[in-house]
This record gives sequence, structure tokens and C-alpha cells, in this order.
Amino acid sequence: MDKKHVHILATGGTIAGMADSPIDLLGYTAGAASIRELLDSIPEINMLAELQTETFCGIASENGSPELWISIAHRAAEVLADPAVDALVVTSGTDTLEEMSYFLDIVLDDSKPVVVVGAMRPFTAYSPDGTVNLHNAVAVATAEESAGKGVLVVMNDTIMTARGVSKADSFRVNTMTGGEFGTLGWVAAGDVHYGGLPLRRSRKDANIDLAAITRPEKVEIFYMAGGADARLMHYMAELGAKGVVLAGFGSGTFSDAVRSEIEKLLQRGVTVVLTSRARSGLVHSSLPGLIEAGDLTPQQARVLLIAALSAGMDREKVKRCFEIY
Repeated sequence: MDKKHVHILATGGTIAGMADSPIDLLGYTAGAASIRELLDSIPEINMLAELQTETFCGIASENGSPELWISIAHRAAEVLADPAVDALVVTSGTDTLEEMSYFLDIVLDDSKPVVVVGAMRPFTAYSPDGTVNLHNAVAVATAEESAGKGVLVVMNDTIMTARGVSKADSFRVNTMTGGEFGTLGWVAAGDVHYGGLPLRRSRKDANIDLAAITRPEKVEIFYMAGGADARLMHYMAELGAKGVVLAGFGSGTFSDAVRSEIEKLLQRGVTVVLTSRARSGLVHSSLPGLIEAGDLTPQQARVLLIAALSAGMDREKVKRCFEIY
């Protein structure tokens, strides 16, 4: 049987990190190894698919930005439009992996598998997790059942949805978690096993058109804490923010001072989205004009708001996006 053609888009990160010592897991240079070096270290990966590689950038993902995610998305769309390409794998650093992968999930068509993969140990470590993760990512990308599930994240033998994934540990290889609803299956020795399905609707229902997104609108996050200075929200708008995501307490509660500032922001046309700083659960508020983000994390709500505002959506369409995604 003919092997599938998988395009690997490399963007840097720890998976391509290099250090002077194989026991140095922290002082490495992210993105220093080429994608070809990674593939040459795991020749068995060529048994899974015909691979073509492209180095898009070689950054540490803490330097990831909405501008970069938009550029990656446009290039990914071009690759997926090629009839000779069956699937796409994107290598990434983990610090902003959940944001970049969720942005891709929002704006890309899901008829072909798209898999994002990273690592917690550099390529030069004695036991780098990136090589196994990359092998597993290609395995998932070639699986027939991976199509139509949105953008997937594969790390630590686990298949997760881009919507559900979050970074939960600062240095261990099991850092990426699918949360309550985002773990779909696992990969064992290259064999792909699905045990669940994503139930959230696809981007087609919200009509966020990637072609309409050329530059990102500015969106900031205000993190609720006891006695937090609400005036910072005012300065976010003064610095050009078209949207503000509020990470509230518990079910999305916030102080009276923050409520007053939100009302001012809404009056001046700034879109305000409510999330929770808690790790799970829904949010609720009776404040008119405030958009509830359901169970999205503050950083994911920011990504969705950037995508919607950058596509030129008005408040009602933005609200619809948060109901769908």
C-alpha cells in the first residue's frame, strides 16, 4: 500500500533544542537543531509516511505571538490545499503550544489531519522525549480516523484536542494534559488508538475566515486577584486593546471596582470576555454585555477573541463564536 505524504512544518522549540551537556535539560538553545537532524535520529519514522520538511522558523515558543500564529496558519492552509499532501505535522515549543494549536484549530479546515507536537527535553538530552513524540505525531497524522477531529496535539503517548490541551507542569515530560474533555486516545509503539471523539463544532459554523485575517487585533488578559488594581484594564484599552479577557475568581466573580471598569470598557466599545482562573468549570455573570467563555482557559479565550476580532466580527458574532467553540 502506498504510504501517505506528510508535510512537517518546523517552528523551533525544545524539541529542536541543543545544549552543551546531555544532562542539561534547562540551559539549552531552543530551535537550534534542524528538522532533518531530528528525522535522521529516528529512521524508523520513514516507514510511516513519505515525509517532506520545511523550516518555518526556529524560535523559543515564549517568543510566539499572534502575528506568528497567523503566519503559520496561512502557510499551513497553503500546504493542506496541496492535493499531494495528506496530512500536516507542526513542531512547536510548549510554552505557547496550546495557544498556537488552538488558533490553528479555529481557522484551519479539518478535512486533513493536523497534528502539533513538542517536547520537554532538548534533542541533545540523554533521553529526549521529542523523537518519540515526533514519531507518534506522524503515526497519528497518517491514521484515517484522525481526519475531521480538528487540530490534534500528540505528546507523551497521548492524543489530545487543541481545544482541551494545556501545559500543566513546568519541566516534566507529562506536562501536556487534555483536561476534562480533551484526551482522545493514545499511541503505543506507533500504533494509534482512539477512545473518544471531540464534540465541539467545527469552525465552519462560526465562519471565522482565515483569508480575512491579515493582522491581529490587540487583546489582553486581566488576572483577578484580591485587591487587583482595576485601573490596569483602563490602560489596556488606552494602549490599543480592542478586547480584554478577564480571568475571574471561581465561576467568574470579580470585585466591584473591576465591575465598574468593565462597564466603562463596554461603553467605549471594547469587547470583554469572562473566564475563570480555576482549572475547570463554567463561568457566569449577570453583567450585560459581558461574553462568557464557558470552560476555555484565559489564554485560549484570548486566542479565540483575537481570531474573531481580527476577522472583523461584531459583538454578536463574537458571542456566537464563544457559544460554538
